[in-house]
Amino acid sequence: MTQIKKKTGRIRPDYETLNALSARIRFKHYSRSSSVADGAFPSVFRGQSMEFEDLRPYVPGDNLRDMDWKASSRSGMPMVRNYVADKRKQIIFMADTGKTMRGIMPDGTDKRECSILTIASAAYLAGRSGADYCILSGKDWRSRIGRFGSGPAYLEEGMAALQDEVFGREVYDPAARLDAILDAPLKGVAICLVTDMKGLIDIPERILRTAAAEREFYVFEITDTGLDKKNYFDVMTDRVIPEFISRSRGLSAAIWKKQTEYQAQVRSKLRRCGVYYAYLESRKEIPETVTSVLNGEITD
Repeated sequence: MTQIKKKTGRIRPDYETLNALSARIRFKHYSRSSSVADGAFPSVFRGQSMEFEDLRPYVPGDNLRDMDWKASSRSGMPMVRNYVADKRKQIIFMADTGKTMRGIMPDGTDKRECSILTIASAAYLAGRSGADYCILSGKDWRSRIGRFGSGPAYLEEGMAALQDEVFGREVYDPAARLDAILDAPLKGVAICLVTDMKGLIDIPERILRTAAAEREFYVFEITDTGLDKKNYFDVMTDRVIPEFISRSRGLSAAIWKKQTEYQAQVRSKLRRCGVYYAYLESRKEIPETVTSVLNGEITD
């Protein structure tokens, strides 16, 4: 795969496009009720100290103000709104910094740049939709777990630290970071991971399944380019690939076949674990794809 040199300027997403998409964000935690009166009303009532959780049958002693007459008429039995204490959604963002992330995508975009743009876009949309988040990066990443916030200054600080890490020389194992998050007392906190196919192959299914067990677990897989260009640099061996090899049709076909097999394995593993995931093949796909994944939509 080709390697691109470190970016010198700060990487920022297309905020104008993201602003237009922010109204479409409907987190799973904020979705409509799936009870017998499905579709009666949104599950979050802004401006109240309590959050709507679901509908349940009326029992003597319930406050009549909580009665939902439309749902009662629809179901044929008295139904009341059930509330829980209001809590802002929280998301932890993390990026894979492995060697294969130093390659390029099919459209020529640096995979590291794509990972930064993806997290920046997702964090910005999450903040605009009322969520708090933290972005793990740096040698002190463990201390950042659980330090949630939002807002332009908070996002800018987190993205600056992430860019320094992603384009740095240190390599952090995403599986180890996931394990650390799962060991923390953060029940219900969503996790968002940006990685590539090798990263997903290397993460044990046990960890993926645990991460998605009681929370939303979002995964963005950045796609590698194929052997269809000249002057390839193998980031795993730090060697230039001779053109007579990189331009070989037979080798390209064999690599494509093997990648397809690996991709099928990864896709099956993510689905078994209940992960919300998507594949990114170009920079321009990021805003729409991020919106779809945050809404809990799997986009193959």
